[in-house]
Amino acid sequence: MPSAGHGPNVIEVTGRPMLLTATSSGVAVHLATVADEPGSGREAVHDVHFDDANGDEDRTMSGYDRTALTAPLWSRTTLCGREWAVMVGGDGGPVVRNGDVAFAPTCRRCLALIDRHFPAPKPDSRLALVAGLAADVVVDQRGFAEIHGVPGDQQAELRRTVRRLIRQRTNQSVRTFVAGGNVYVECPEIHAEKVGQGAPRAPAALDAVALDAAFAGELPPRAERDWVISWQTWDLG
Repeated sequence: MPSAGHGPNVIEVTGRPMLLTATSSGVAVHLATVADEPGSGREAVHDVHFDDANGDEDRTMSGYDRTALTAPLWSRTTLCGREWAVMVGGDGGPVVRNGDVAFAPTCRRCLALIDRHFPAPKPDSRLALVAGLAADVVVDQRGFAEIHGVPGDQQAELRRTVRRLIRQRTNQSVRTFVAGGNVYVECPEIHAEKVGQGAPRAPAALDAVALDAAFAGELPPRAERDWVISWQTWDLG
């Protein structure tokens, strides 16, 4: 009869199972994909964990399907490239003594790499126009710009497009960052040149102190000035 125990502790990413795993050091929960070649992978849990459970109630594996967990299905390294030790416990409880139970990854690198498994979001019809306006403000007027109210799925492509447009026109370095749904753009060389010509300095949201605060989760002040572009204003659809 089929086992009533739980199978591997996985999440589904675009229809593909990914195993929640732990390494021999650190507390982060990582992801491992199914091995490329059938039979070339490793087990989610080694047989020894089931054998030890027979004499140690703290490490019982009775909640899991031994056949499913010892099948050599999984890549030997995590998405972030580390060798992993064992599957993280799931619905069947901890796998090792004092082990954790988790149902989502926490490794930042693994989380970032998951994005590669999702189709790229379709660029909004206004993205090219807004990027061009921001590039004009940075290159021709201020050396910096703010774009307010940018949807999360449009932020990465907008930042890439703005940087590309400015570099094509100036061959200067450009930095961008996001805080509170706003995209901030600055070209330090152009900004310094504009300040030397009498233009105002960048607002606090773009100086180094406020940049650090933004990365720490503190939102910079919203400035309603000529360097501010509203994403919603250019909804021409």
